[in-house]
Amino acid sequence: MKHGFFVATMLFLTTAHLFAQVSPANNIIGVDITLPQDSTYTFTTAFTQCYGLGMREIGLHLPWAFVETAPGKFDFTWLDFANIYYPHNGIFNIPVDLNIDPIETNQRSMPSDIAPLAFDDSTVIKRFKILLDSLFAHIPDIQLSSLVIGSEVDAYLKSDSVQWRQYTKFYSIVSAYAKTKRAGLKVSCEAQHQGLTTYAKQYLQTLNGFSDYIGVSYFPLQGDFTARPVSTVIIDFADVVALYPSKPIYFYQLGYPSSVRCKSSEEQQRQFIQRVFTTWDTYASKITMIDFTWMHDYSPAAVDYWGTFYGLKDSVFLSFLGSIGLRSYSGSGTNKSAFNELICQTKQRGFNSLSCLTGVADVTDGSSSSDAVYPNPASSQISFSLHDRQIKNYTVKIFNILGQEVFSARYENNFSANTISLSHLPTGIYFFRITNNGQTMHNQKMVIIKQ
Repeated sequence: MKHGFFVATMLFLTTAHLFAQVSPANNIIGVDITLPQDSTYTFTTAFTQCYGLGMREIGLHLPWAFVETAPGKFDFTWLDFANIYYPHNGIFNIPVDLNIDPIETNQRSMPSDIAPLAFDDSTVIKRFKILLDSLFAHIPDIQLSSLVIGSEVDAYLKSDSVQWRQYTKFYSIVSAYAKTKRAGLKVSCEAQHQGLTTYAKQYLQTLNGFSDYIGVSYFPLQGDFTARPVSTVIIDFADVVALYPSKPIYFYQLGYPSSVRCKSSEEQQRQFIQRVFTTWDTYASKITMIDFTWMHDYSPAAVDYWGTFYGLKDSVFLSFLGSIGLRSYSGSGTNKSAFNELICQTKQRGFNSLSCLTGVADVTDGSSSSDAVYPNPASSQISFSLHDRQIKNYTVKIFNILGQEVFSARYENNFSANTISLSHLPTGIYFFRITNNGQTMHNQKMVIIKQ
């Protein structure tokens, strides 16, 4: 449901870029490459297309059990291919983010003989060290941007304090060992945005004390796998930056479904890409890399495989899996609006010089409005009113750029304008949020400039 608001603002367009913008000099674009139906559209075809739009880092994702297929028996096919392809392919010599995962989202992915053991069992640790010894022997020529140990680990560990303690001990030991295998290696552990910022926040802050990068998986979904409004990107990014202000943040997975079953559309997916970039601009110095997931929609067979792997046969979840690609699956694939938007947003920031087929202005919708700059000629305050008569009360909060709450008040809905003085706030970027019963109904970014 869309809710009507009156928010008094004075827009000063000349101040739209007071903050640092994402740039090739300081930020990295990644794309998870998946292929369409037509076999003549090869990996190199896809790689070339993504490299052309500005991709300068790529992920290689391998659950532990996919590499160690039986106790002491390894399949390094993908790593051998990668060691040949990435360093020796002319202009395509780009760094790799290598995921080796004892946990793959909601599943433990370990060799069968040690799968029942605790993560910090000495046998498990010893076997992972042997895996690392073999792994590094197969990729001597690959430039690793990072080694990621665990994918979306919070989905499996949940709020189990015992398993979090065990996994953190395992992670601290094997990550330190990995660094002895290659000088300057950066190590990370990927967690879902929700886990990082809510139910597993304290566990992950402890674990990430051993991380060089803060690994994030970000798919803004409701609990039923339907898409959240694109306006939530602003607050979601702010929440992560506030928790980890001093370490580089890497979004190893980021995507948004286009399926109607997920209460989304290709247009909404395009708006998501647009909002990601305009928000990323605010945090360009904090968020180093975003890997867009993924290039093409999965095939029906792949959707069925991963649905079975995760033990999730919910039709909305399967629609999510099958629609987060930026290009379609059938034939040689066609660009969705989101892929065109990715080209345009990266072009605007100097990553490519391709033809741009869509707009690059920030999106506004029923739950979000454009940036406002204060003070305006009238006063240093913001005025607002809720017009939905079904809502009896609501909460207004203001956060600074670090996600710290600087104002909070609860209001009865009397359908008249309320005002908040901003005179006590210093120059900076702020976020104005209105919620009702925990649901965000309005987000707005404000730039306060003290004369």
